[in-house]
Amino acid sequence: MNDLLNMDIRALVEKKEAEGKSGREAVQSLAEDAKLIRAKDRDALAKYHVRPMLAWLYSFLLNRALVKYNEKMIEGKNEKDRLALDDMEDEPGYSAQEKRKSVERIIRNGKRREFQRGLADFLKQLSTYVMSAILIVILVGIFAYCFEEGSSTLSWDFITGNYEAETTAIYMDPADASDPQALFTYDTTSDDEYFSSRWGVALIDTTNSDGTYDMEISYIASGSPLETLKNKSSGEYVSVALGSSITTLIGKDDEGNAVWILATADHAQASAANFDKMAYITSGYLSTGGYGIRGPVVATLYFIFFALLFSLPLGIGGAIYFSVYAKRNAINSILKSMVDMISGVPSIIFGLAGAIIFIPLFSGGGSIGNILSGSATLACMVLPTIMKNTEEAIKNIPHTLKDASLALGASQTQTVFKVILPSSVPGILTGTLLAIGRIIGESAALVFATGVVIQDEVTPTTSAASLAVYIWRIMSGEAPNYKAAAATSILILMIVFIINMSVKFLAYRLDKFKPIKAQNPMLSWLKRRFEGKEKAKEAGK
Repeated sequence: MNDLLNMDIRALVEKKEAEGKSGREAVQSLAEDAKLIRAKDRDALAKYHVRPMLAWLYSFLLNRALVKYNEKMIEGKNEKDRLALDDMEDEPGYSAQEKRKSVERIIRNGKRREFQRGLADFLKQLSTYVMSAILIVILVGIFAYCFEEGSSTLSWDFITGNYEAETTAIYMDPADASDPQALFTYDTTSDDEYFSSRWGVALIDTTNSDGTYDMEISYIASGSPLETLKNKSSGEYVSVALGSSITTLIGKDDEGNAVWILATADHAQASAANFDKMAYITSGYLSTGGYGIRGPVVATLYFIFFALLFSLPLGIGGAIYFSVYAKRNAINSILKSMVDMISGVPSIIFGLAGAIIFIPLFSGGGSIGNILSGSATLACMVLPTIMKNTEEAIKNIPHTLKDASLALGASQTQTVFKVILPSSVPGILTGTLLAIGRIIGESAALVFATGVVIQDEVTPTTSAASLAVYIWRIMSGEAPNYKAAAATSILILMIVFIINMSVKFLAYRLDKFKPIKAQNPMLSWLKRRFEGKEKAKEAGK
């Protein structure tokens, strides 16, 4: 602390120069010391007498002093150059005026080049900051739009619900007709809720996740005539649950005239008024559930599992071959170039290839795709990503580990599976994470290789749409559903975030080459005190 607060930077540089370093090396050494202080290195903290809790402040002060010292050195260097050029006036062959002009031109050109370099650096930094700010604004805008549009739609029922609604055909026996004198009472708390006193039912206008209009039952009084509805196919009584939607109801009034209730045309207020006129229901339809994304969620998980099941062994095996066993010849160079070329192939081409090759293969010669054919197509798409990341991870392993394994008598195969692969796990997980991101977001290839059918019951041999294909499906046509698409996008972001954090944590835990974190001085002191007390107790015994 005293060295930094009470000693000027020149003294620190001179101390480094006394160790046999040049001026430039002394400045670089001080800059490295500043980094070590910031990282709370024990030796650096002890060397400068700095407390760990103030390491960041002292590192900042040292760096700032170094910047000012470099600026002064540059100014001094320019002054020395100017004096050296002035000494040239004594040399023969040129007049004093010519030498003076030469000196001024050299100084002027130096200042211009220095200004140009500074301006170029400033423009580069400015363009970087501007582009980064634009990108951040765009991303924040996209996220804000998704959360604004989809937050009201995203719910547990939306995630776990079926896409197809369960519709029941109903009717009522004339003997169970409602009594116009027996009126029900209900105090509604919403301005959008309307109550029929004759039937004891409250209705409310709602909008489905696909943007279509709907009308739900929000309240049923005890003893309501709706409790006497029967299933038209079985004749059994139907239990009408809250939240059920009225699709169509046809009934008769007390005089035998037909009364209609249509959810597509009538609002809750008009429907409640028609309920007050209706004596009993002759036919109609009630629906529950619908417009959920449970099927696409399950299909997406299936795609991730099977695509990685197909691609990970091939990608890791290919990376091991090219990094360990392959010789440098023309054939292997061509193979590596072909792997790189696959990365640039458009996804729609993969979809066509999957429809031609994998659909007949996984459907027994049929023409309808399924999850297995789509997963095989996705595996081909992410194979280069896994191979490249695994290959780079293998190259970053220190050669001393491989040489030590071979020197101890291990074979090449044992070295690969006991040394190379365990040390490459973080890189393999990084490639897996990138592959999962592309699998979740891919839609064009799956349109051809799997189809766009949204299924509620999903198996590996069925044709089912993923979340990305679901978004494409509901956004196509004349009435795109922005709310459901935004809600699904939020869910995709949540899945990717959870997988990303899990893979990062696992990679960190399995990384054998991560730097050892400096131990907290307080914990070290407590540990020493505890060990000292334990030793004292043992000595007393």
